[in-house]
Amino acid sequence: MSAEQISELVLELYEARPEAREYLDFYIKPDINAKLQKAQSAIRKEINRSSRGRSKMRSTRLRRLIKDIASLNPGDEPVCDVMTFTITEVCALDSDIYIKETTRRALVKLLTETVMAADAAGMLDVYLPRIRSAVEGMSSSFFHRNELKSQLCEALADAVESL
Repeated sequence: MSAEQISELVLELYEARPEAREYLDFYIKPDINAKLQKAQSAIRKEINRSSRGRSKMRSTRLRRLIKDIASLNPGDEPVCDVMTFTITEVCALDSDIYIKETTRRALVKLLTETVMAADAAGMLDVYLPRIRSAVEGMSSSFFHRNELKSQLCEALADAVESL
């Protein structure tokens, strides 16, 4: 393809696909802080979805928001930051809210992946204390045990032990 055909293709792609538009805009003017704030706001909104004492958060949506940041290739730190933010926001949930078992398993998997990503990036000493304090600081109801807290504590111990 000639240079003119490539530029025409890029312009058509820019007009046709919002994902391509977002990527190209970021490529031209990389403002990772704005993208992180937008992702964190969407993550917080997703985590706080509930109805009648039941969590309606979708783990697939949380993963998609993390993947959107990672797809911009901003480096390891912003990706680890948004993953850690997701875990800390989940840990801030009220202990009385019911979370489905499948969602809990997905969150445990995300916690393990977050620890592994921070270790692979060489930033475990930065993110592990934040994750540990969030998990250990989760509240438990007087009347029943917080299943999510116990599962996250166990997954964190296993992830750190496997390093």
